[in-house]
Amino acid sequence: MVKTYSRVTALVVGTAMMLINGVVYAWSIYSVPFRDGFGWSSTQLGVCFTVMLGSFCLGGIIGGAVANKKGIGFTIPAGGVLGFLGFLLCMFLTKERIWLLFIAFAIAGIGVGFVYNAVISAVVPRFPDKKGLASGILLMGYGASSLVLGSLAAKLMNSPNFGWHLTYILTGALLLAVAIIGRIFVMPPKVKRETSVQPAARGLTPSQMLRTRRFWIYFAAALIGTGFGSGLIAHAQYIFQEGGAEYSLATLGVGLVSVFNGLGRIIFGMLHDRCGFRVSLAADALIYIAAGLLAYFALDGATWLLLGAMMAIGACYGAVPTISASVAEEFFGPAHYGRNLGLVNLNILFAAFASTIAGALQTSSGSYGPAFLLFVGLEVLAFLLILVLGRTKSLEF
Repeated sequence: MVKTYSRVTALVVGTAMMLINGVVYAWSIYSVPFRDGFGWSSTQLGVCFTVMLGSFCLGGIIGGAVANKKGIGFTIPAGGVLGFLGFLLCMFLTKERIWLLFIAFAIAGIGVGFVYNAVISAVVPRFPDKKGLASGILLMGYGASSLVLGSLAAKLMNSPNFGWHLTYILTGALLLAVAIIGRIFVMPPKVKRETSVQPAARGLTPSQMLRTRRFWIYFAAALIGTGFGSGLIAHAQYIFQEGGAEYSLATLGVGLVSVFNGLGRIIFGMLHDRCGFRVSLAADALIYIAAGLLAYFALDGATWLLLGAMMAIGACYGAVPTISASVAEEFFGPAHYGRNLGLVNLNILFAAFASTIAGALQTSSGSYGPAFLLFVGLEVLAFLLILVLGRTKSLEF
């Protein structure tokens, strides 16, 4: 019989698992060898980030459906295998094989999506009293990956005795190892037979959820918020360099954005627990707008202001998935939480194109300024949607 560990242990181990799987957000660091070695443009590398985030989102949906039949005990190690395979395929990259880069990170993204959905579904419901805080801590680990893995990867890839090939193999091995080992500690307790006569959890099925107004309003607002953050974080290294930062400071900046990404998840998770989705989402949108405008004007060479603005954007980006992890159950009930969460997070699939848009705007204009202005304008629309969402009627289960 498999031992069930305490919810605190599950939260700690789950956070470590999310830390390793959050490597997708260190893309601006992991992609440097391809820009410098193969000469691939910001647009091409932005497309890869889009593919990776889109695949991550699909992996969450597929993983939720598979877990519904086989359990997370199957989907977590399966996700680790896919993550390892994706990074391993990068060993066969050449300048002419950029298509293989997309395939490799599509596979890795699906694997990360498997693990992400399973860990959230296994751990967060064990904290009914502190859902926002629990999801915030888990996703803090996910967002902090750029600082931990990204900084380490930058050093290893620049080392003549290591290089990017071995760094990629090590990253894939970590994804596999943490899935196999971590699975043991996050498995939820099994319902005893004598308690199975208790009323079953209630809530909307995925198809019922998709027919509600509340889902689509939240989905649109989350899409804009996710696009704002992911579209710019994917290019953080290059944004800092445009603002006058040296390579070392730009790399540190990526890590600091990651730290605030993680802190934002905890802060907004606690704000959500205390004040509800209306306040937490509205605060997120307003800070996004102010930080985006500040970053636009700081691109002229105000490096430290740019750094502060990007850190605020990282914190705001961290709020969206944290709040999503809570409202998926709050809005639509616990009965189909894992599958509904996968559909709520589908906004990431569409928001992933923001990276491609930001890269294209930079390639055409020579600056990330137009991207900042575009995302600020869209976030104003998101704020209005949040006001409408706050007036929608709560559903009864």
